[in-house]
Amino acid sequence: MKPLKSWTALLNREYLEHRMAFVYFPLGILALLALAAGSALAFNRTRIMLDITTPTTLKVFELGYLMLAALWLAYMVVAAFFYFGDAFSADKRNNAMFFWKSMPVSDLKILVSKFLTGTLLFPALMFLVILVSGLLHFALVNLAVLVVPNLLIPEPLVALWSFLQISAFVLVHMVLSLLWFAPFLAWVGGLSAVFGRWSLVLAFLIPGLAIVVENILLFGSGPRGGYIWEYLSHRLEFGLDETDYGSLIVGFHPFSASDFIGRLLAKVDWIDMGTGLLVTMAILWAASEYRRRRIA
Repeated sequence: MKPLKSWTALLNREYLEHRMAFVYFPLGILALLALAAGSALAFNRTRIMLDITTPTTLKVFELGYLMLAALWLAYMVVAAFFYFGDAFSADKRNNAMFFWKSMPVSDLKILVSKFLTGTLLFPALMFLVILVSGLLHFALVNLAVLVVPNLLIPEPLVALWSFLQISAFVLVHMVLSLLWFAPFLAWVGGLSAVFGRWSLVLAFLIPGLAIVVENILLFGSGPRGGYIWEYLSHRLEFGLDETDYGSLIVGFHPFSASDFIGRLLAKVDWIDMGTGLLVTMAILWAASEYRRRRIA
C-alpha cells in the first residue's frame, strides 16, 4: 500500500499546484460559453441559422459537439505545453524537492508522476469537461428551436446515441494523440529539468537550429527542408484529414464512432509510435539522472 500512497501523494500534489489550469480555467471558459450562447438565444441573435438547411438539430448538435471537442483539445495541448515547460523544475524554486529527496521517493518516480499528471490526469479532467460541454450544447440546440423555426428536435434516444458515439471517438482520438505526441511533451519536460522555463523557447529553438545547420551542411542535397524537418513534419501530422471530416459535414447519417475510429487507426504509424514511446522513457530516465546527480 505504501507505493500506492506515494503515487497518490505525488499526483495529488501536482493537481493541487495546477488546478487553476486543470479545472478552474476550463470551468470558467465553459460558463462564459454557456452564458454567451444562452444570451444569443434569449435576445434572438440566431438569424444566421435560418440559412442553414438541416433536416433536424441532430446534425447541428454533432458538428457543434465536434467543434467544441476540438477547441478543448487545442486548449489541452497548449496547457500541457506550458505545464511540461515548468513542471520538471518547479519544485526547485519552492524547495519541495528537498522534502521529496528526504523520503524514499526516487527522482524517476517524481518525474514519472509529473508526466502522468500531464498525460493522464489532466486529459481525464478535460474529457469530463468535453462531456459536460456536449450536454450543454445539446440543451442549447434544443432551446434554439424556439427561435429558429426550421429546426426540429431529434429523438432523445437518437441524440443520446450520437452523443455517446462522438464521445467515444473523442476519447480514442485523445488517447492516441497523447501517445503520439508523448516524445514531444517529454522533450519539453526534459529541457525543463535542465533549463527551467527556458525550455518553452528551447523546445523549438534547438530543432530549428539543427534544421538550419543540416541544410547548410547538405547544401540542398537531401530532401526539401532536410531530414530533420521531414521527420518532424511527419511527427506533427496526426489524425484524420479534411476529406474524412468533409464526409461528416455533407452526410445526413448519424455519426458513426466505429467508422471514424477505424479511419483513425488506419492512419497511425504504429512502429513510429512505439519508437516514440521508447524515446519518451529514455528522456524521462535521463532527466531523472540529471536531477539525481546534479541537483542536491
